[in-house]
Amino acid sequence: MRLTSKNFANKEILNARHIFRFGALAVPLSMAVYGLLVYFGTIPAAHSSFTQSNTALLVLIVAWVALGIFTFLSVNNRTHTGNVIEIALYYTLATLQIWLIGGTTTPLVSYVVLLLIATFAVLGKSGLMYGVFTLTLVTIVDTLILEPGNWTWAVVSGLTMTTVIITSLVIALLYQQQMTSHLELQRSRAREGTERKRAQMLINNFVDAVFSIDQKGIVKTYNAAALNILDTNDDIAGQMINKLIKLETINDGPIDVFDELSKSSSIRKRDDVIMRIGDEDMLRLEATFAPVQGNESNAKKIDSYVFIIRDITRMKSLEEERDEFISVVSHELRTPVAIAEGSLGNAELFIERDLGKQATKAVSEAHKQVLFLSKMINDLSTLSRAERGISDEAEEIDVRELAHSLHHNYSPQAEQKGLGLNLDITGSLGKVNVSRLYLQELLQNFITNAIKYTQEGSVTLHISADKENVTFAVSDTGIGIRKADISKIFKRFYRAEDYRTRETNGTGLGLYVSAKLAKKLGCKIDVESRINHGSKFSFKLPKSN
Repeated sequence: MRLTSKNFANKEILNARHIFRFGALAVPLSMAVYGLLVYFGTIPAAHSSFTQSNTALLVLIVAWVALGIFTFLSVNNRTHTGNVIEIALYYTLATLQIWLIGGTTTPLVSYVVLLLIATFAVLGKSGLMYGVFTLTLVTIVDTLILEPGNWTWAVVSGLTMTTVIITSLVIALLYQQQMTSHLELQRSRAREGTERKRAQMLINNFVDAVFSIDQKGIVKTYNAAALNILDTNDDIAGQMINKLIKLETINDGPIDVFDELSKSSSIRKRDDVIMRIGDEDMLRLEATFAPVQGNESNAKKIDSYVFIIRDITRMKSLEEERDEFISVVSHELRTPVAIAEGSLGNAELFIERDLGKQATKAVSEAHKQVLFLSKMINDLSTLSRAERGISDEAEEIDVRELAHSLHHNYSPQAEQKGLGLNLDITGSLGKVNVSRLYLQELLQNFITNAIKYTQEGSVTLHISADKENVTFAVSDTGIGIRKADISKIFKRFYRAEDYRTRETNGTGLGLYVSAKLAKKLGCKIDVESRINHGSKFSFKLPKSN
C-alpha cells in the first residue's frame, strides 16, 4: 500500500500513543508513590500548610492509580474527545498535587515535561498551548496565593516552570522537525517505490531480455523476457552473467559478455550474436551493451551496466528468405522475358521477309511467355497478400454457389484441351465463414494445375458435407506425382524432375501459394496421387453455424 502523508501522520500518532500508553501508567504511579512518601513523612511537603492527615492526598493517590490503569488499558480505543477529557484530568490531578504537596520547585515538576510532550503528540500544537497555559496558571497561583509575599519562592518557582516550559517547547519542536523529516523521507521512499514498481512493470512488458549488472559482472535485476530467453523460472539474481549466458558470434567465436560490457564507454550493439539452445537449434540475437554512469558527484564513473538481448531469429530468417526469393524470382523471370523478347524480334524479321506462318508462330510463343509472366505475377501478388494478412476478413460463403461459379469459369479452359470439368456435389453444403479471396484462389490453383497436367480424361471438383465440415477436393486423370515428390511439391519454385512436367509452363509457385492460403484458412491440404493415374488434392473447412 502506498504511504500517503495522512497515513504517515496517523502512523506517527499511533506510535506516540503507544509510548504515551506506558508513560501514562508510569507517571501516575510515580505521582502516587510520591504522594505516599509525603503522606508518611518520608518527603517533606513543599507548603507549610500541608498536614499528614490531609484526606485529599489519599483521594489524589487513588485517583492517580485509577487514571493510570484506565489510560493503559484504553488508550488505543478512544476518540479525540476522550483524549481531550483524559488529558484535562491529568492536568487537573497534576495541578492539585503541585498545590497540595509538591510546589513548583520540587523534582515532581520534571514529570510535567513528559505531560507536555504527550499532549503535543496526541493533540498537536493546540494541546501544547493548552498545557503551557495551564502550567503558567499553576505557577501564578502557587506563587501569589499559596506563598504570598515570598518573593524568593516566586522567583525560584517562575524560573523552574519557565525552564520546564522551554524544555518542553524545544523537545516538541525537535519532535515536530523529526516528524516532518521522517514524513518527507517516507514520501520520498513511497515515490521511489512507486517509480521502481512502474519501471519494473514497464521493463517486464518489454519483449527484449533486460539484465542489470554490477561492476563485478553479477546480475542484480532482470525482467520476465530474460527468464523466457534462458528458459527458466529460477531466480537468476546474484549469478555471474558469463556463467548464465553463453553467446557466440555467427563464426562460432565465443563472446565474453562482461568483457564486452566493461569496454563499452557508450551504448554498443551487435547483431552477429547467436545462442545455442540445443544440439542443432540456435537463436539469432541482437545484443546491446550499455554502461550506466554514476551519480552527480561522479557522473563520469561507470558503476553498473545494462545488457539487452533481442531475438531476431525470425527477422533474419525473413531477410534471408526475402533475398533468396528475390534472387530466384529474378532468375525465373529472366528466361521468359528473354524468350518473349527473342520471339518478338523474330516475328518482326519474319514479317519483313513476308514469312507470315513463322511470324505467327513467333508471336504465339511470345504470347505464351507473356501469359507465363502474368501467371507468375498473379501468384506473387496472391502470395504477398496472404503473407501480409490482406483480405483476411471472413464472410459467409454459399458453398454451392461458389462451386457452380468455379465450374462455369473454368469449363472453357478444360474444353480447350479436350477435357471435361465435372462437378460432384454430395449432401447439404450450407455455408462456410472464411476469406472468399483465399478460398477461391486455393480452389482455382487446384483446378488450373489439374487441367495443366492432364492430357486426356477429366478434372472433377468434389464437394461434400457432413454435420460439421465441408470437404473440398479436386481430382484429375493426369500424369500423377511420384511419392518421393509429394513432400516437396509445396516448396517454393519446386518442380518434379519429370519430362512431362517440363513440357508444361509452370511457375513453381502455384502449390507453394496454395499451402500459404491453406494455412491462412486454418486447414491442411491432403494429397493422393499415383503415377499415370492422376492426383487428388483435398481440404476441410468447418461449417458456419
